[in-house]
Amino acid sequence: MGRFLVAEAIRQRGYQVLPMVDVYTDGEDERVPDDDWILRADVEGWVALTKDYSIIRDHVDTLAQTKLRVFSLNNANLTGPDMADRFDKHLNRIVQRAAKPRPYLYVVGSKGIERRWPED
Repeated sequence: MGRFLVAEAIRQRGYQVLPMVDVYTDGEDERVPDDDWILRADVEGWVALTKDYSIIRDHVDTLAQTKLRVFSLNNANLTGPDMADRFDKHLNRIVQRAAKPRPYLYVVGSKGIERRWPED
């Protein structure tokens, strides 16, 4: 996710950010199985930002075992600066939603955020 650009944009707004590269060092961030980081993020109580919208299709069973709050871009092909801009543009809404009960996945689009999982 632009490895550092997204994190820096959010830090500039005064929030604490822990990119995968800081959690899983020495290139492990590229190899850690999604189920593993999902479970760890849940245990740590983190809010997950991702560009991998397929997480809802490929890992719904794991997500259902957690209380993880996930916010996913709806376009994984955005450039790093565009990803940072997209999250920055909707950061206030993300923070508001992240305070609500969980688990869930919201999609972060160009015009706003929308809950996609679980369905009501």
